[in-house]
Amino acid sequence: MVLNELKESGPCCDEILLVNNGSNDGSEDLVRKAGYPYLDFQKSNGVGYGFIKSIEWALERDFDIFGGLAGNAKMLPSEMPRLLDPILNDQAEYVTGSRFLDGGSSPNLPKFRKKSIPMVNKLVKILYGVGISDATCGYRAYKIDIIRRANFDWTAPWLYSYGFEYYIYAKVLLDNSIRIKEVPVTMRYPKKGLPYSKIKPFSGWWKLLKPWLIASFDGKGFHPLDRT
Repeated sequence: MVLNELKESGPCCDEILLVNNGSNDGSEDLVRKAGYPYLDFQKSNGVGYGFIKSIEWALERDFDIFGGLAGNAKMLPSEMPRLLDPILNDQAEYVTGSRFLDGGSSPNLPKFRKKSIPMVNKLVKILYGVGISDATCGYRAYKIDIIRRANFDWTAPWLYSYGFEYYIYAKVLLDNSIRIKEVPVTMRYPKKGLPYSKIKPFSGWWKLLKPWLIASFDGKGFHPLDRT
């Protein structure tokens, strides 16, 4: 579904990198035959590991912007310009999606997510003093120079799971020199009764919250931004 939508939406970025993060359900064959460059891992070390290796791939090829699109069809490839345009137009260095802004939507959003996401937003407000509408949305793009400027180990094994995205996001929120923008996006979920996430209750939730807490007090951040 995602591959078809990528091809239908047409090119809106310079390159698409696919990642097989240890899947063995047949989707790995789709990745290998899609015609895009890809990373192929024999086992899953976590979604954060996939992001880390993808960013390393992008850094090696001197790309300017990095973005992530889930392979489970929750996000619309056709909405990718919403995240890229503010960066290309020099309005932001970090752009993240929100299903709750005007113009955004979230069909079949599970009741648990509907209640828990505002709670995470409140936690972020308490820890960082920043009001955001959708702290858990994974549809985002940013200047890859942000990663180059990190004065912390963004490849650390503890970030291999869900921690990577949120730790980077938290550090961005702490850096007043990085311009952040939320844009409306669609986050689709399957109909009631069908699985919609691989996050395990309790242990998975802690992995989501842990980076927000650690980032707020570990004293690490980014080297100064050079906009010249």
